[in-house]
Amino acid sequence: KAALWGKASLVDGFVRRSGPKTNGRRWQVSAVTPGSIAWAATICMFLLSPDSEFPGNGIGHTSKIDYYEVFWAYKRVLVVKWTDPHIQQIVGEMNAFVFGKSGSTSAQSKTGAIEDLSAEIDAALAAM
Repeated sequence: KAALWGKASLVDGFVRRSGPKTNGRRWQVSAVTPGSIAWAATICMFLLSPDSEFPGNGIGHTSKIDYYEVFWAYKRVLVVKWTDPHIQQIVGEMNAFVFGKSGSTSAQSKTGAIEDLSAEIDAALAAM
C-alpha cells in the first residue's frame, strides 16, 4: 500500500487528496495482480532476511535466497490458481486494504477478462 500511495496511506482513515503524483496514480493501478502480490511477498522475505541489500543477481549475499526464483514461483502459483475461490477471497481483501474498495476481487485486463498468462510463463520458464 505504501509503495503505491505513500507512507501516509498506512494511517487509519487515510483519504487520497491532491499533491505529488503517487506511484499508484502514475501507474494507474486499480487492483492487485499476481505479479504485485508476488513482488510484495518477495520484498517481505527480503526485509525479514539477514541480507542488507537487494542483490542485482537476485541471490542474497548472506542468506543465499534466490529472490528471482522466489518471485517467479509465487507468481506462477498465483497465475495458475487465480480463479480459485480462496485466492479470490484473499485478493478481494487485499484490494479492499490497498485500494479502499470492496467487491472487485480480480485484476482484469482492459477487455474485462481475467488474463491467463500461465502458458506464457511456462514457455518463458522452459526457455531459461
